[in-house]
Amino acid sequence: MKGGFSVRVRFDEAESAEIAYKALSVESRDNRESPFQSNAKLYLEEDTLTLLLQAEGLSTLRAGVNTWLRLIKVCKDVEEAVKR
Repeated sequence: MKGGFSVRVRFDEAESAEIAYKALSVESRDNRESPFQSNAKLYLEEDTLTLLLQAEGLSTLRAGVNTWLRLIKVCKDVEEAVKR
């Protein structure tokens, strides 16, 4: 069974979103072998990142979602730390 997930994450500034996009986009290359065997695509629109994730099974999808959300959270945490 194939599953999918999408999420949009807004950053406080477009520059922060672009930095996060550049940091994470290397992990979302098409046809990349992933330990989770999920296919992730990342898009940047001004101050918002959009993640589209597909996988061949719910447990694989869950693992991919957890990983990607954790990576995005790290980017958001760094954004907050830099502001201080």
